Amino acid sequence: MSVAPTCDVDRGRPPGNPFSTRHVRPGRIVPLDGRGEPLDLEPLLERLQKLGGSAAIRGPHGSGKTTLLEHLAAALQDRGIPVVRVRLRTVGDTATVFRAILQSPPGGVLCIDSWDCLGRMPAAVVRLLARVRQCGLIVTTHKTTSLPLLAHRDTTPELLAAIVRRLPGCDREETARIGPQEIDAAFARAQGNLREALYDLYDRFESFKRLDAS
Repeated sequence: MSVAPTCDVDRGRPPGNPFSTRHVRPGRIVPLDGRGEPLDLEPLLERLQKLGGSAAIRGPHGSGKTTLLEHLAAALQDRGIPVVRVRLRTVGDTATVFRAILQSPPGGVLCIDSWDCLGRMPAAVVRLLARVRQCGLIVTTHKTTSLPLLAHRDTTPELLAAIVRRLPGCDREETARIGPQEIDAAFARAQGNLREALYDLYDRFESFKRLDAS
């Protein structure tokens, strides 16, 4: 099935490499399902409400968990719900989470990326504090947690191809040369990690530019 490309080119700025970080970072690309179709956030927001405002987005590395979290946070803010975002990198960031909970007003939502960085005990304390302060939790995780599951993210070559079609300059000759075979190969080399596959395609695009310049 062919899908018409939709290119998000920044006005007034040359597109450069369409696989650069500024184009593929979380939040820049709309959440897509495994077939590469835009994901409807409304059912997820309704499910989140039924789950009491706290839930987990689970999936492997590079499966779009952070992107989905960013768009859910934006949708909640559009509804007038206060949102505090926290991205964890190491267990040493635990104190940052505690401070964020204290900043979250009752009825607000704390969005935590990389929930796995918290140990079991800190995670339990965070959940307790969230209940005490009456704020919701939406987290991204690679593993099953005690939080109910809001969405499971997975990756497919079709999803990677759909992301490529939505990048700026997708109708340019250099990008057009990155066809289905290139995309499937990048997906395989990255073992399904979309983030790593896009880095791979960044390098491939640069190699085409060097060939054209020589």
